[in-house]
Amino acid sequence: MKTRTVIIIILIAALPLLVGNGCTGNQESSAVTAQPGVQTVGKQAAQAGGGAPTVTTAPGNVKISGSQSGSVKIPAEQGGYLIKYRHKGFGLKLELNSPMGLINMVPGGQYAGSDGWAEFDDLTSFREAGEQEYQITATEPFEIQFVKLPGADAPDTPPKTYSGHGLKVVGPFSLKAGSASFKVNCPDLKQAGFVAEMYDGATGQNRGMIALGTSASVAETKKLQVPSAGNYLVKVNANGRADWTIEISQ
Repeated sequence: MKTRTVIIIILIAALPLLVGNGCTGNQESSAVTAQPGVQTVGKQAAQAGGGAPTVTTAPGNVKISGSQSGSVKIPAEQGGYLIKYRHKGFGLKLELNSPMGLINMVPGGQYAGSDGWAEFDDLTSFREAGEQEYQITATEPFEIQFVKLPGADAPDTPPKTYSGHGLKVVGPFSLKAGSASFKVNCPDLKQAGFVAEMYDGATGQNRGMIALGTSASVAETKKLQVPSAGNYLVKVNANGRADWTIEISQ
């Protein structure tokens, strides 16, 4: 059985903003297989909490949680996933060990709320079903949840305005085939970059660049050609203290 290895590290300082997504499975698997030195938990998993990392599985949902270092393997289905991160500490780094080298999949610079937890989202897509192996180094609590697309949320109908800060996925929203307008505003990038992109809400595939900010702020309107009627998502990659809005119309 082939696997790919991903390393997750709880850092002592926030990382610079980096972007990446996507990984590939190889063989379908319906349960996590225990191996020497690998902490695994199946569908009757213990509740998420502290300790060595554990895996909890349910239909369309996989969660890795813990507060210590260890290795886990998760079953992945073919297609897109929304990845929801929660962690305590000063940053979270996720790297995919690919044939081309280490690819950074999660930026730093995301900041904790009043409860001490930092929360942010990402998207990825598996070209094949298969088992994914993760090596985790951590000293504080974390949770990483993989939600199979399309999710259970009903899609919004434009015109719709989304707001947020930092790294976040908004939607789903329904679009017809043809032109769609995206008005983006981020008055202060907090000395970091800004990227907003549209993704297919079912496959997790990238469907076009909405905005790319490299100066102090972003204020622009972009029109994209929607390839077919369906549900879509927008992923924003920004500093955790950079507030932004996106107005979608068609």
